[in-house]
Amino acid sequence: MRFGAMTAASVRWSESEVQAEDGYRIPLRIYDGPRAGLATLVWAHGGSWTRGSLEDWHAACLALTSLCGLRIVNVGYRLAPRWTHPTALNDLLRVVRWASAHLTDPASQLVIGGDSAGGTIAAGAALWCRDHGIPLAGQILAYPPLDPECTAPSYLAMPARFPERRQLQQAWARYRGPLADRMDESYLTPLNGSDLSGLCRTALITGTFDPVSDDVRSYAANLQRDGVPALLHTDPALEHGDFLFQRGPRPNPVHVWINTVLDTWFDTTHDHNRMRTPR
Repeated sequence: MRFGAMTAASVRWSESEVQAEDGYRIPLRIYDGPRAGLATLVWAHGGSWTRGSLEDWHAACLALTSLCGLRIVNVGYRLAPRWTHPTALNDLLRVVRWASAHLTDPASQLVIGGDSAGGTIAAGAALWCRDHGIPLAGQILAYPPLDPECTAPSYLAMPARFPERRQLQQAWARYRGPLADRMDESYLTPLNGSDLSGLCRTALITGTFDPVSDDVRSYAANLQRDGVPALLHTDPALEHGDFLFQRGPRPNPVHVWINTVLDTWFDTTHDHNRMRTPR
């Protein structure tokens, strides 16, 4: 079931907009917990690049903010097929730059993240930020698909599990647009042979049996190869899409994991560079 309506007295939320370079008004929902001044997490929602909205992700973002107590900015980026890559990426980057200028102070830090397709966009945005000198305190990615061809063994080993390989390939095609119209895809995915050195620290989560799990493992291994602190958590009980759903009385496992990562990164009693080796 979805998160039910909830009241979190410790969380304030509001709606805002940021203007893109082409004049489009990018909608946002900003969630402020009691420790909002410590860090801001700019989040890109999932939905196969073609679906999803601020309203669809509202209860989940409210619950996560209530758990972690920080600030979360959920971005209503433009969707495919009407808007193809790199529009969603540019929308997210515009919000990252805005958040860096308006929502953070010298004592605050900026993190980028996303679930599923939003994680894909966030991963590309983190690369762009590295290349253009925008400091990030980290990136948090929940089960992002990272290979447009879906060639890894996990796609073939679990063909009936969501997201199914054929459906995901079709979603990638809609996101990328017609072949003749495709622009520079340097930041489409970090699995395109990019040098990852100098990238911000990264935390990734995937279900053990998620079809995208090999993509996530490969990215974690590549980050480690290039000297980037990378934490990989695999969970045999985790389903693709679980960021959005509450399946029982206990706190959402993806939210709990994100909260643990944020606590580790921003609690000064922890070693911020101590990251688990990918497995």
